[in-house]
Amino acid sequence: MPPTQSQPDEISTWLAEEVRPMIDASIERSLWNQRYRERLQYQVETGGKRLRPGLVLLAGELCGLDQQPLDDCAAAVELLHTFSLIHDDLVDGDQVRREEPTFWAEYGEAEAVNIGDMLLAHAVALIPERGTTLAAEAVREMTVGQQLDFALADRRDVTEGEYLDMVEHKTGALFELCLELPQRLTDTDLGIDGYSALWPAFQIRDDLLDFEAGKGRDTIGTDVRTGKRTLMAIYADDERVYEILDTPAEETTTEDIETVQAIFEETGSFEYARRRMHTLATEAVTALETLPDTPQRQRLIALGQYCTDRDR
Repeated sequence: MPPTQSQPDEISTWLAEEVRPMIDASIERSLWNQRYRERLQYQVETGGKRLRPGLVLLAGELCGLDQQPLDDCAAAVELLHTFSLIHDDLVDGDQVRREEPTFWAEYGEAEAVNIGDMLLAHAVALIPERGTTLAAEAVREMTVGQQLDFALADRRDVTEGEYLDMVEHKTGALFELCLELPQRLTDTDLGIDGYSALWPAFQIRDDLLDFEAGKGRDTIGTDVRTGKRTLMAIYADDERVYEILDTPAEETTTEDIETVQAIFEETGSFEYARRRMHTLATEAVTALETLPDTPQRQRLIALGQYCTDRDR
């Protein structure tokens, strides 16, 4: 059982030593007799903290969901995340993730599309029937968010509200599924809808990491190269930044990325993004006050800080 008071470093240990082995074993069992098993498992094995299945496990324990459907849902969510990463890396042109070749770089673009689709289908098949519609809705929301992201990349007048709307769909939909699936399967209402404020906080941290640790990729500044309208770009609202963001990825230089980084520092964009991130995380944690003081609640609280302090 979790300790009475969980801290962010304990969350990291819990994910690495308890959640990941459990989820990876469940995924391996579910894929062992599938054709193209090695390809299906490739991206699963190359990284990830298993944060999303960890959320499923915590919500499932709070709801009293039986162990087998809980394990299946947690594994399914990780496979949904993996399918989205394969497609995202292909769209963004990223060739390295967590010091390993991305799927498309290893196997090619056509296989990345097809194996991603296989993972999506396999994930939905793992989910108990009462939850499949919910899962399908989450995937639809994720793809809507991806389209919004594409649309924003062509504009220089994106608002913070539009950015948050895109994040709610693209990033938030799968996180939300982690909490909603156990509730749907047990007819339970945990009453923690406000915890969803953590999802944009998580994405803002991801945006910041693009300049700090490369998100496990081979270089920093991937979002600059792909023209992403991050919260920092929106806050800076600087034509020099937009000119670089609108430059084709293959023509964007290291000096261009350093220029954007300097402008974000000068305009206070990094600091603003960090403030918004922490405000949202605090809002999320506050939403947990209605829960009884259980080990699961303590871990959800610690996850709020973990998501804003994490590195890759």
